[in-house]
Amino acid sequence: MSTTSKNQGSRTEQVKQALICCLQDLQLKPGDALPTQAVLREKLHVGAVTVQRAIAALADAGILEVRPHKGVFVRRFRTEGFVGREIGLVCLWRTFYPAAASMLQCLQLQLHKKACQCKLFLRNFPEMTEVDSLSFFDGLKRCIETGQIQGLITTVSFDDEAWAFFRKHKLPVVSLGSASRNDGYKITGEDCLPEFFDLARKRGFRRPALFHSGYPLAEHARKIFASCTDLPTEKYCRILYPDIITEDRPVDWNAKLREILREFSAMPKLKRPDVLLIPDDILCSFVYREVQSLRLAGSTWDPHFIYLANRQIPILPLDGSIGDCFENDIMKQAEAATELLLNVIRGRETKERVIRIKPKFIEQKPDTSERRRKS
Repeated sequence: MSTTSKNQGSRTEQVKQALICCLQDLQLKPGDALPTQAVLREKLHVGAVTVQRAIAALADAGILEVRPHKGVFVRRFRTEGFVGREIGLVCLWRTFYPAAASMLQCLQLQLHKKACQCKLFLRNFPEMTEVDSLSFFDGLKRCIETGQIQGLITTVSFDDEAWAFFRKHKLPVVSLGSASRNDGYKITGEDCLPEFFDLARKRGFRRPALFHSGYPLAEHARKIFASCTDLPTEKYCRILYPDIITEDRPVDWNAKLREILREFSAMPKLKRPDVLLIPDDILCSFVYREVQSLRLAGSTWDPHFIYLANRQIPILPLDGSIGDCFENDIMKQAEAATELLLNVIRGRETKERVIRIKPKFIEQKPDTSERRRKS
């Protein structure tokens, strides 16, 4: 193949990508007309033959329809499998953290639906740190320097040097909740801890105990607890791991939880917790199992549960069968992050902001709550 043919093919592919972006950005529907070829040639700085080849390729795929003497129209608005933009995806990678794996899958799916090619960058550095360097991700810096990606979605926090590099190259970046130390455009779940305490009060519970996994929100959890109840924080607010865990290994909750739960169970009835607040599905599954083990061993302690679960991770039931559930939708966060990044690229979003996705409340059946209040 000659150099000229290769260049022509490359330009045709670029125009195909631009046309896919056009369909997405203009939100064209089946039957809508594309801009004229003259407009497309001027906008894309390519010749008539290149534009015609790109249109023909998309017409062959059933996306566009060429109507002689009338123009080019959208035939169907399904561009999955085609590449419009190339987006970098930098993800937290912990083997034993299901929410991270689910977020990665949801982001890849949303980018695919938006006709974006996902360039995935996973950490090459084994130990976790509070903020990450660009050097922890092979090829990321080079892809940005050469313009191979038009935007970045990250679930990790970056250091100041990385952010200066992003700004230098005018790279739009959207962070997700686990990138807790990043500013700028951000998608996160809404903090529902205050709602946990409000719900406990409405239910008539008087002695809430908070179980929290800890880092990086340990101090935040303590402040919320202290502001919502007069109970002693050191006794009823249990932070399991307040500091960062640097190794990629499963967290062993069992020993600590058994000790705490046995302590609660042995308290006088009017002092032991009557409701457990647990904003973590994995932690809640351990606590619930241990409480049931205590009951099988003869304990009369039967606390109510108010917990946070992830819709995409079937660790706990989402039907309220073990307590009042706040359901976090990881797919909804991934969809919001993808749409926000594309709108920044399109120029529709120019002011940095945080979008909070509110968990869905799933109320427990009243008769079960009433039984537990009386127990």
